Amino acid sequence: MEVELRRARHALYLRLAAAHAGPLGPALLGHPELASRYAEAYATCGGAEGLPCQGVGGEPRVCVVRRLEHLAYSALRGGKRRREQERALVEGLLRCIAHLERAFPPEFLPVLEATQTYLEKDLKYLRGEVPPEAWAEEVKAGGTSGPEGA
Repeated sequence: MEVELRRARHALYLRLAAAHAGPLGPALLGHPELASRYAEAYATCGGAEGLPCQGVGGEPRVCVVRRLEHLAYSALRGGKRRREQERALVEGLLRCIAHLERAFPPEFLPVLEATQTYLEKDLKYLRGEVPPEAWAEEVKAGGTSGPEGA
């Protein structure tokens, strides 16, 4: 079951990364009309409070995608200590997404909210609030099998 869960989390994070990686990404979440505004929205960010990018800023099309990809590959490995590192990374991504919800055009809110929902669900698993069996069942049932249903 652990292997199933790792693979499901890996696939989820890869799909989330793809949803933020380029102009066609929002279409994965059911918003193809956002393709023309992608470059404008994802070009720059002033940096989120409490993160290393605070004050310096960055490019969401790079940093958000890389962090999600990092989580995807991390999900395939490790044990307790790695899950603690992932928890910290997910908490940072949630801060980042909350910042982007204020900085991005309002049309992107559904994409950011879907990402936030998946991150919050995974954070509950990483904190131990949801047993691995329940999380695996939710993934199998399609509750978090991927962002395409958001």
